Amino acid sequence: MDQLERKLLKDAALILTGLPRGSEFGLDGRLWQVDRFSGVKMLPAGFHFFVFSAAPASAASDPSSSQGVAARHGLLRFFEPGERLVQEWDNTHEELKRTAPPKKRRRTARASSGSEAEATLVSDDYLKRLDSSLAPYPSDALGEQWRALAGFVTEETVARVVGLDEQRCGVVDALTSSAADEAGMAAGAGQTSAQRTWGKARGAATAGEGDVDAADPQPDVREVVELDKDGEEGGPELLEFVKFDERRSWPRGAVGEELTHWSKDKSWQLSEVVRSQLNDDPKELLAELQLAFVLFSLVHNFSSLSTYKSLFSLICRSATLVYPPSSRPTTTSLPSPLLSTTSLPLFASFLSAFHAQVDFLDETFFSAQLPSLEQHLLDSLAELSQALSDALPAWEDLGAHDAAVAGVWNEVIRRWDALAALTTAKFGWDLGVVRGSRAKYLSAGGRAQRAADEVDLEDLEEGEDAPVVLDEEGLGEYYG
Repeated sequence: MDQLERKLLKDAALILTGLPRGSEFGLDGRLWQVDRFSGVKMLPAGFHFFVFSAAPASAASDPSSSQGVAARHGLLRFFEPGERLVQEWDNTHEELKRTAPPKKRRRTARASSGSEAEATLVSDDYLKRLDSSLAPYPSDALGEQWRALAGFVTEETVARVVGLDEQRCGVVDALTSSAADEAGMAAGAGQTSAQRTWGKARGAATAGEGDVDAADPQPDVREVVELDKDGEEGGPELLEFVKFDERRSWPRGAVGEELTHWSKDKSWQLSEVVRSQLNDDPKELLAELQLAFVLFSLVHNFSSLSTYKSLFSLICRSATLVYPPSSRPTTTSLPSPLLSTTSLPLFASFLSAFHAQVDFLDETFFSAQLPSLEQHLLDSLAELSQALSDALPAWEDLGAHDAAVAGVWNEVIRRWDALAALTTAKFGWDLGVVRGSRAKYLSAGGRAQRAADEVDLEDLEEGEDAPVVLDEEGLGEYYG
């Protein structure tokens, strides 16, 4: 047995049968059109995201057909070393086939490796017979890019937001709604009964890259589902991102100055979301931001786009959290535990995560597909820029006496500079540099001219001040 064959049998694999010729298949952010295809081999252990759009029957017999492909579907899963997952595509119903009626998805991760999961038995001989139609995992570079895009996402994140089926898979498609969407529609319609009409328009949507910003097709009504009093049975699986009302970001009972402060500054709301819904773990907030990004950018799920915008704004507009705890205002109540500790690693990791997202997107993504998202991001980043600039003197005072504090603050600045350099080159944005009251010149859109005495980004491209993005290892001790 040669080395390549041993690697085939050692590494994880996804075996996917029934996907028609001419369909699209994606893995960890990269997309291909398939011909003779039975899955992917040599998968590194860990988190992977598979995307597929089935071609119509005519495309399978006529590769020149221009009918396009169906709506995108995604499968998210954490693989153990050597684990093999078998899935079959049902082209009639345009979904992954299930041998038994689907059970309610679990919203918690497995307790231990391999527990409560159905084992996939695939012999080595069968795997070797499929070898010619199994695509190898593309490259280490793809793995590095994927880790940068989804490094905070855990199996617990996928279980909580998407839900896990009997094979520990999270399954989502372009038309999957979120719980927030359902609640908003029910409230808008004055819905009070325990009855929900729902369905999905299948086979009509195309999945070209330019379809991300297209209007959703109206769903065909397929069935009326009776729910129990908790709404747990019969309805579609929904995305369960963290819930918060952007229009009401202050503590219950807040009045006067306190209400005014927290209606603009989202620090209390962010802290309350992390404390009450994410077990005091700010990394899980970043994980939901990353998961929302890959769902809307790769699967074209619009519910995830709404969540992404909300989470992005929540982090950028949490001005109080940018300050050292000793320098935060004392006139307002700070009831959440997160607000009593330094939050710099959260912002450093946020800048790194967004840098990876910007690096992943095509240069025409905003101009051709989502111009409204571009403006939303620029407005939010302008708020964060102002907060960082205002907090700079306090952090420099602390850093003068504490090298560790100075190191983390300098890392935040380096990551901002790297982000500013990348977005200027790729999208023509002007995020500027963090310094004192620099943000006074910055317009809401982020495209204003620089002040005459301001350091230009080009001056930072060489030498010890060159923008760099480091990995998360240097911040790990701050997260515990």
